[in-house]
Amino acid sequence: MQTSPRIPGRYYFAIFVLASATLSYQILITRFFSVMLYYHFAFAAISLAMLGLTRGAMEVYGKPARYAPERVSVEFAHHASWFAMSGVGAMIGFLCVPLVMPADYVPAALAIATFAFVMPFTESGVCITLLLTRLPYGGGWLYAADLAGAALGCLGVIFVLLAVDPVSATLWIGAFAAAAGWMVVRNRDDLRTLRLSGAVALTLAAAATVHTGLDVAGKSHLGVFWAKGTEQKGTLFERWNTYSRVRVTPYGNSTPFGWGLARTPETKIEQKHLDIDADAGTVITRYDGDLGKLSYLKDDVINAAYLVQPPADVAVVGVGGGRDILSGLYFGAKRIRGIEINPAIFEVLTDKFADFSGHLDRVPGVSLVNAEARSYINHSKDRYDLVQISLIDTWAATAAGGLTLTENRLYTVEAWEDFYRALKPGGMLSVSRWFDPDGHRGEFYRLVAIAASALQRTGVPAAELPRHVVALNVGGIVTVITRPDAFTDALWHRARTALLGQGFKILLGPDVAFDTVTSTLLSGKADAAFFASLPENIAPSTDDNPFFFYTARFGEFVAQPALAFTYNNAAINMTLLLIMVALCACGVYIALPFIRLARRMPLSVLTPPVAYFSAIGMGFMLIEISQMQRLMVFLGHPVYGLSVVLFTILLFSGIGSATVGARAPRRSAIITRIAALLTTLVAAGLLTPPLTDWARSESTDMRILLSVTLLAPPAFCMGMMFPLGLSIWRRHSELLPFFWSANGITSMFASVLGMALSIEFGIARTYALGVCFYVVCAVMIVASRQASRLGVSGLARPRDVAADPGASSAT
Repeated sequence: MQTSPRIPGRYYFAIFVLASATLSYQILITRFFSVMLYYHFAFAAISLAMLGLTRGAMEVYGKPARYAPERVSVEFAHHASWFAMSGVGAMIGFLCVPLVMPADYVPAALAIATFAFVMPFTESGVCITLLLTRLPYGGGWLYAADLAGAALGCLGVIFVLLAVDPVSATLWIGAFAAAAGWMVVRNRDDLRTLRLSGAVALTLAAAATVHTGLDVAGKSHLGVFWAKGTEQKGTLFERWNTYSRVRVTPYGNSTPFGWGLARTPETKIEQKHLDIDADAGTVITRYDGDLGKLSYLKDDVINAAYLVQPPADVAVVGVGGGRDILSGLYFGAKRIRGIEINPAIFEVLTDKFADFSGHLDRVPGVSLVNAEARSYINHSKDRYDLVQISLIDTWAATAAGGLTLTENRLYTVEAWEDFYRALKPGGMLSVSRWFDPDGHRGEFYRLVAIAASALQRTGVPAAELPRHVVALNVGGIVTVITRPDAFTDALWHRARTALLGQGFKILLGPDVAFDTVTSTLLSGKADAAFFASLPENIAPSTDDNPFFFYTARFGEFVAQPALAFTYNNAAINMTLLLIMVALCACGVYIALPFIRLARRMPLSVLTPPVAYFSAIGMGFMLIEISQMQRLMVFLGHPVYGLSVVLFTILLFSGIGSATVGARAPRRSAIITRIAALLTTLVAAGLLTPPLTDWARSESTDMRILLSVTLLAPPAFCMGMMFPLGLSIWRRHSELLPFFWSANGITSMFASVLGMALSIEFGIARTYALGVCFYVVCAVMIVASRQASRLGVSGLARPRDVAADPGASSAT
């Protein structure tokens, strides 16, 4: 067998840099969409990236003459420059155009934005496809460089956003991408492309330097001018990270803010407004040590637990602007532990506005920690009389997955079990959520369902459940207070008198029933048939299905389209819309080219490689999303979704890819790799739930180590599959871009399908489906080898495929 030509090192460097830039840019788009539109639009960033990469692959497939092997370096440099320019241009246009328009024009505006952001990914897709399919095949090393670059991009953007704003980061990304193109083409005679690459790289680098300097100096620069239809004026403080943008604005001297106030305060107090992604908000209250000015806090129903039983030790989950800390101080709590996951909010309270808020971190008895609540409570030995969770719903999309929200993990049966373990004897868990008796009871019902299930797991008999749950309501807020120890008659009598005297409406209590739904939930008789009979899905959310906020069923959107615009259901509607778009894209980029090719070649030859690369796209993304959802709460912070989970999957996939050599694999080698893949996938799927449950109280370092141990073996084996497919079907060189596009577009489909399946059926089943797609890969290899043994003729000659007029029409 002839030795394959050696691929110059600059191509490995180029694909590494471009893959890193592409993934970083995708993460930044996730952030921009979450801030300027709504969090559920952020999930579309994944789809836009995959769609663009697929379009780029089909561009290469449809124009074989332009993208011939001898033009790889020139075309790579050209498209890398356009990736940089179109990416920066789309970002600047998105920031500067006011997103305020009549409703009739919104679909057109979103379509324009979609096209604008698909363009840079299309340019990147051309570059990556050129290197993976038009260079001499040299094994899996080039694909390994691609995955390693993506791994660095997801990790690097975390640290970049700690130092610079996202606009500066975008400019730097463009500069590095163009510089990679310059590196590839600098030894060629094409001066025009060389000058273009150099000019774009230098111009963007200079702009990035100036913009970074302005940001560091605190001076005015390009940023978010409009968000969610509102002009962003009066910003006192702004901080970005990979999963939120925190902003503080003036609120002025006004009536004290309250969520569910039974009485309108007569006094005024100075406050500032703090928002996350220009949506979820709270206030920072000026505090000078005078608790008398905070008397209005006793009228807020979210503080009802203090009237039920005065606590000494309190844990506040989600400190926000510090309002719940002030409540604890006002009601006389001796020790208050504030647990805040967002370092930007932590910075607001302990540094930037510490003087205004009274340096709450220095008040005797108060301690603030920057941590994820469940993780912190699980490995802490502290015990509390009250754990308070007040309206935590940031609606900020994490970069690790648009719908993987951090607060989802607070509202599960397992989470409440964790909180119950952190309580002292007689301690209480207080959770406040939105409520409308005439239109929005879903969250209230689900809180009661979670409470019933969690309490029963702690040993409370079903018949005793009503003596452990109290629910209070004022306006649009309901507070559910649960207690592993039953409310005694004396305690409830005193509490009931205090609660009614304060003006709170009692919905549930030891002697108070709300309706037949809550009565059934608290009877222990709520089974699957009962939940299925209800108009909303209020089954208790679990760690395997943690989507607390989504109470509408997918099937109901067809019968009742109006549900798409109610409360939290817009996110599910966006998921369904993306599924339809992805299905259409699969038809355009897979089905149509497949039909054209099937007219002149045997299906037994064409079907296996197309199905194989499509199955890889489906399987890889379903498993990635599932493991990310499972491990984020275990690791204790949403940023670990990038820095540990995604980074580990991409890195070890790259290492696995590098083990695939340039020579055609032997039958025994293929069998060994497939067996190793399926074994590690099944083992990881079975071991992840019990191991993470067992180790939830271990240190962060140990949890990271365990996560890497669970992720690395299957990721290593999954990384082998794409280059293995290239080595098996590399004789069809002209169709390799088509195979790559099939992989990309099915990855797009799987990214949204995986979220929908997790919401509807649970994370474990979604993971199992991902494993099944890798089984399909094994079957396709067997089918292909069987066709070869039967002597079925191969594909048309390359020049015939290139001449096919239908090939380019699929672009």
